[in-house]
Amino acid sequence: MNRARTAAALLVAGLLALLVTACGSGDTDGAPLAASQQSADGVVPGYSMTIPKLNVSSQLVGLGLNADKSIQVPPLADPMQAGVYTKGPMPGQVGPAVVLAHVNSDGKPGFGAGFHDLAAGDEINVATPQGQVTYAVTRTETIPKAEFPTASVYSDTTDPELRLITCGGTLDRGAHNYLGQTIVYAKKA
Repeated sequence: MNRARTAAALLVAGLLALLVTACGSGDTDGAPLAASQQSADGVVPGYSMTIPKLNVSSQLVGLGLNADKSIQVPPLADPMQAGVYTKGPMPGQVGPAVVLAHVNSDGKPGFGAGFHDLAAGDEINVATPQGQVTYAVTRTETIPKAEFPTASVYSDTTDPELRLITCGGTLDRGAHNYLGQTIVYAKKA
């Protein structure tokens, strides 16, 4: 990735931190999301993800940007749906591919519900049009939303890497919002 693309990715990353504050549905894990904040794009042809330890899999829908430049989230109607940010590296390409998922929606578990349980060495398998890519988790962290590690998530890498992002940490039941974010870092195995 060149410097101009890195700068653009970091700008989008800063805006992503704003997005992830609205990481679920109104009555379970976050502020209500407008339909415009949820991806209307369909499945990205040839891309799906399986996490054996969590026994979950999902085709990946495309995620773009909202009018306010925050990143879209997968549709809340299907909390098991994961989405990939299509304006950056895609899984299997050099750089950090970013996948977002919900913890839950309307009381149903989401694809990201078990992200906090992933540990170093756990596998994440991604089907791509070029074939399957296996990633190994290097670390998982749950941090306050205000401390989103933009550089760690979006900076250039020399190899294909993966970032899984969802809400996490303590649930503020009064505000219907998680106070943190769980981020899973993984490298091509």
